[in-house]
Amino acid sequence: MLKLLPVLLCLALLGTACSHVEPPAPAAAAPAYQYQGKVVRALTFTSKITGISYPYHVYLPVGYEAAPAQRYPLLVATDGQWSFPAYARMLDQRRKPMILVSIEQGPGDRRAIDYTPKGATAFMRVLKEELIPMVDAAYRTSPERSFTGTSYGGLLGGLLLNAETGEQPYFRNYLLFDAAFWALQREHLQEEKQLRQQRPSLPVHVILSSATMGNERAVKAYAARWQAHGFAALKLDYKVFDLKHDDVGDPSFDWAIDLIR
Repeated sequence: MLKLLPVLLCLALLGTACSHVEPPAPAAAAPAYQYQGKVVRALTFTSKITGISYPYHVYLPVGYEAAPAQRYPLLVATDGQWSFPAYARMLDQRRKPMILVSIEQGPGDRRAIDYTPKGATAFMRVLKEELIPMVDAAYRTSPERSFTGTSYGGLLGGLLLNAETGEQPYFRNYLLFDAAFWALQREHLQEEKQLRQQRPSLPVHVILSSATMGNERAVKAYAARWQAHGFAALKLDYKVFDLKHDDVGDPSFDWAIDLIR
């Protein structure tokens, strides 16, 4: 028996060595997306209206620098801290001739003020009187503008739409994704009716989405109400995504951006 111990020990060690499997090498990281257009990140401006400093990012389309006489439609996006990378990439992949400016929410949960009835009146002035004129002066934008927002950002878009009292719409396209329309108050519903009385024709394109695990009920009610208003020249598209609220922004943009001609 003693003579067998070395043999048994060797066999045990051999079995241990054979059972040892080297872990797989870590997968190589996916290469960073290479833009054909130009991206300008982490710009900042301080609003005189709210006193808040807002970071923002800009995407310039393919060919922007090669065609110095050409002007491009402007797309303004809220929540740039989340939306800009995916939105800029999708525009770039499609070679969409459009300038994107994505404004971040500012410090803290500022979006809960600026994008809601608490502070939307002031923030709409920030967009129209400060940010957009600054972008127009720095880049070759055309008069055709679009607005996009998700959740509270979509709610802000609804309030901007209520303010379309001018002869020509300020924004031609509204891309509003799973918007928090449940936060609209009675005065905002009255604004919709007053707008209809002021202008029977409203040449804008409203593109709505909702998430089945989000604000679907409120968005459906909003879509039905705006269809019932009967604005001439208003176009409305609506799509439901079987997703959670937090997951609906990017696929909604992927769908909606192709509806802008």
